[in-house]
Amino acid sequence: MKEKIEKLIKTIHDVAPKDRKVKIMNVCGSHEHTITYSGMRSLMPETIELVPGPGCPVCVCSESDIVNAINLSKREDTILATYGDMLRVPTQIGSIRSSGGNYKMVSAPHEVLKIAKENPEKNVVFFSIGFETTTAPTAALIEMGLPKNVTVLTSQKLTPEIMEVLVKDSEVGVDAFVAPGHVSAIVGADAWKIFPKKYGIPTVVAGFEPENLLLAILKILLQIKEGKAELENVYRGVVKQEGNKKAQELMYKYFEKADVNWRGIGYIPKSGLEFRKEYDHINAKKVFNLPEIEEKKVAGCICDKIVLGKAYPTECKLFGKVCTPRSPKGPCMVSLEGACNIWYRFGK
Repeated sequence: MKEKIEKLIKTIHDVAPKDRKVKIMNVCGSHEHTITYSGMRSLMPETIELVPGPGCPVCVCSESDIVNAINLSKREDTILATYGDMLRVPTQIGSIRSSGGNYKMVSAPHEVLKIAKENPEKNVVFFSIGFETTTAPTAALIEMGLPKNVTVLTSQKLTPEIMEVLVKDSEVGVDAFVAPGHVSAIVGADAWKIFPKKYGIPTVVAGFEPENLLLAILKILLQIKEGKAELENVYRGVVKQEGNKKAQELMYKYFEKADVNWRGIGYIPKSGLEFRKEYDHINAKKVFNLPEIEEKKVAGCICDKIVLGKAYPTECKLFGKVCTPRSPKGPCMVSLEGACNIWYRFGK
């Protein structure tokens, strides 16, 4: 393994451009964890820049949705169920943990059924957030049949759509993408073919081991050296070209594309999923007539720039001072997949 990694690093140095910078963006929190934890950036040629992008679903979850979740948990007749990372995300009224009322942490959607069974007199609201990897299990939960006392508050985002926004933003200046492994297992490698075909940007689907990520970087650099822009998949043991068709069918059975708000970024057309109208009876936004709440930015926080690849965590004046994993001021410091959290723990 060591010899393979050393050979990959040497080859990367051999083929990397000497006269221009190459900005390679990952859009996966697990990729960023591997890159930072392993010290991969320090092993790259000076011309190669590895940039974290919007790979953390907790970081971009709409503040309005979180505030509504907090307010729902304060109702005496309601229990809010959500993932552990969401409990500490700061908002203008605090976090679910600090300001919420009746809430329970779940590690998987099916645990909501147990909560509903044990509390038949309560409204149980499942606050489901994330990219395609969590949307599919939520759709599977609904397919199982929800008890009458369960509704779902969704804040689901689509990864290819945000990547296309990044490509069109000249300030970001992405030269290549390392496509996310977990998301690709659902949507398929073909979901990323638009980037080499339409925008001329090399894109490689990768797994999470250092060796696999280094191979993805090498593949990108070889494409650039040869003047190509192609879609490649170096995570074939997990990711198929067409993805998980059954998961995709379930997702679009219950949800449809919609204009949704990305925290710190704003509304992006058709970049998320909302319930189809025929499922209004399990849509917590409709059942509880939830309002759209104006987002308020934390003074000094630059999470919006960090998730777009326009700044590194260390460029934030709050980073590591008043903003730490114990006391996060912005969403990027909360989740283990957040760039600020990762850089705080392993960046040194």
